[in-house]
Amino acid sequence: MPIYNVSSYLVDCLDSIAGQTYPDLDVVLVDDGSTDDSGEIAERYVAANNRFRLIRQENRGLGAARNTGIDAAAGEYLTFVDSDDLLPPYALELLVGVLEQTGSDFASGNVALLTSRGLRQSPLHRGTHRFTVLRTNLRSRRNLVYDRLACNKVFRRSFWDKHGLRFPEGVRYEDIPLTVPAYALADAVDVVDLPVYYWRQREPGAELSITQRQHEVRNLVDRFAAVDSASRSLAALDGKLKDWYDETTLVNDLRIFLDLLPDVDQRYREAFIDLAADFLSRVDERVLDRLVARLRVAWRLARVRALPELVAVVAASRLGATPPVVRRGGGRYVQLPLLDAGHPAAPREAFQAESGIRTEVHELRWVDGRLHLRGLAYDAARGAAQPWAAARVFWLREITGKRRVLRLPSRPRRVAQAPSSVPYGWSGFSAALDPRRLRSRDGWRDGEWVFNIALVNSGGPHRRTLGLGDFRPALPARWVDDGVRIVPFPDRSGLRLRVERPRAWVTGTWIEGGTLLVAGRALTSPVGATIQLARSAGVLWRAYPVEVSTPATASEVAPGGRSAEDPGPGDPSLGAAITPEDGSAVGVAWTARVPVADLVAGAGLAGWSVLVGEVGASWRVALTEADGKTWELPVRVGYTTSRQVVGEVEVVAQPADDEVLSLRVLPPGPVASAVELADGMLSLRGELPSGLPGRGDLRIVLRRPVGADPFEVLPPDIELPGEVSAGWRVRIPLSGATAVPDGDWLLLYRWGPDQEPFDLPFDIAARRSLPRDASSGGRRLELLPERDRETLRLSTP
Repeated sequence: MPIYNVSSYLVDCLDSIAGQTYPDLDVVLVDDGSTDDSGEIAERYVAANNRFRLIRQENRGLGAARNTGIDAAAGEYLTFVDSDDLLPPYALELLVGVLEQTGSDFASGNVALLTSRGLRQSPLHRGTHRFTVLRTNLRSRRNLVYDRLACNKVFRRSFWDKHGLRFPEGVRYEDIPLTVPAYALADAVDVVDLPVYYWRQREPGAELSITQRQHEVRNLVDRFAAVDSASRSLAALDGKLKDWYDETTLVNDLRIFLDLLPDVDQRYREAFIDLAADFLSRVDERVLDRLVARLRVAWRLARVRALPELVAVVAASRLGATPPVVRRGGGRYVQLPLLDAGHPAAPREAFQAESGIRTEVHELRWVDGRLHLRGLAYDAARGAAQPWAAARVFWLREITGKRRVLRLPSRPRRVAQAPSSVPYGWSGFSAALDPRRLRSRDGWRDGEWVFNIALVNSGGPHRRTLGLGDFRPALPARWVDDGVRIVPFPDRSGLRLRVERPRAWVTGTWIEGGTLLVAGRALTSPVGATIQLARSAGVLWRAYPVEVSTPATASEVAPGGRSAEDPGPGDPSLGAAITPEDGSAVGVAWTARVPVADLVAGAGLAGWSVLVGEVGASWRVALTEADGKTWELPVRVGYTTSRQVVGEVEVVAQPADDEVLSLRVLPPGPVASAVELADGMLSLRGELPSGLPGRGDLRIVLRRPVGADPFEVLPPDIELPGEVSAGWRVRIPLSGATAVPDGDWLLLYRWGPDQEPFDLPFDIAARRSLPRDASSGGRRLELLPERDRETLRLSTP
């Protein structure tokens, strides 16, 4: 960890390292000539913890400090932390654990941006780390070139030394020339969807970080140098990888500086055009052809050094706005200021408008036994200004078995239009699926289906799989018949459904003494099986033996059916049984024992004091049979969430959205279990855990999330008093003088005014009863689930 004049942030950073649940650490601190008291702070940690050691050197820059630390480090693995950032408690345990499991060259985890108002997803890592993928590589997943950060990775030292990896010295953006070639050199890497790094975004009043000094010419020069170094390295390894990388830099890294051109002075502009023309001279023409029209034209202008035209074009179309599309000669072309399709600096083809379908799924929800979808779908160039301009066809295609195709009824919806020259106010859609249609004539079969969409009046490519977009909606599963579940799940290509008949499931959980007991049933005897806990899909954390009990009869065994308020087809009862065709006894009862001390240690309590909005730790539960086959464990219908305070934490066993058992360790506090809307009030309520120390000053906090601009002036938090008795309740006003203003609001809670707010957890019952598409007093209300948090969205039509 390099250190240079970061005394304001260093204590929190070092605390987060000391609080790691992975204990076997050699922490090399390199004081790179600090002139504040950072070195003295580091010395105190070295004196108190024998895992820490300190090296002092004259100031030589971040790259040199990291290289000094690498030379001194003694571990089998290498990782890096910048001294103003934080690690969640599980970070190193997770990344080292996955490398031990897979043997890959390095592992990379998701990144969250850390602000004074909490955590938010890093935009750079939203696409690359959306799913956990083990033993992949850059040739299989080319979007990994967007993952340029060094600090969200753990490298195998043997891989590092084999390829002689070093950070460049004396320049900024030293991560890029190292991480991009590392991806190209690796035979296999592991990508984990869980955030392992909290990247601090310094805000007004604080010294700006390097990445926030975009208006400085030196920053411009160093960014181009870093990008060019990575591009040249890839050119020596694989020309196709170089082209992929060049495309991403023109869309992302270098576009940041392109968009600044109307706001900077002539010296900056001339430096930009010199650097850009030089870099573009080594970019393949086909790379420019793949860009959207505004960037395609802008970078062609930069390549021929047409600076006045470039500044005018950027001024009209920067920050993602799409210029108007005009028709010429049977084609569609972008209308840009000062230019025409015959301009000598850019050929006619450069102006051709992008085509294709944009799709986003915002919500999946089960209502009256049907799976309802809601989202956006529109032609990228034409938009959807009127209902008749949004004619769509939805269908499901079976990709296993008989490969059937099922048409889905749908209807258009009007949506709020963000600023754009492409009108898409009628791009919204809603569709519904009756799950009984997935059953074949000879009964239920395990299999997978993929959602597809076509725009029937689109002039370009008019069909594609239905993508989820950037938002991560809850994907709820359901038992739809005796022993049959429908499970929506994400795939890199889009939204899919899985029809499955589970071989094992959970019937109950409870705590006895210091042990969490998990009880369940299985269709075959699970002799030699274990239950496995994973923080991220497929990444083993701990395994515990399964104890086999007595055979069960059909009436005792299983979960078919649905909840009483949402009965499934042909199954109006709660907790119906799996019934084999011959009616004979089936199933075996089993139990497993999980030490609560393991869960508490794995949660990393020491890290909570420095993590803004951190809500503890969670694990998904699966059963692995003696032959190595693994099955995630859904809960049976009627399962009751178990919650108990153990010492200073609360242990919660509850189903996730897809009904797979999830174990969580949380700060003791409220969990929302019911949502009601009446008389201009949104009411949230729930039970408080047994054994909770006496607390009466419960406050629900509504906080505006940080958007793309970290310097945006946001309104203050809204605090509402909670009513506490046997349970808790809060009323959120939606009308009148005290109404919550329009916008997005995160839901948090705290005990008293001095505690940092935590995300307010919602259990599965509350998530299923959220009032989607609700309105109150002429205002629209939505509650949007994403991962383990909820966002309240209020808008006035």
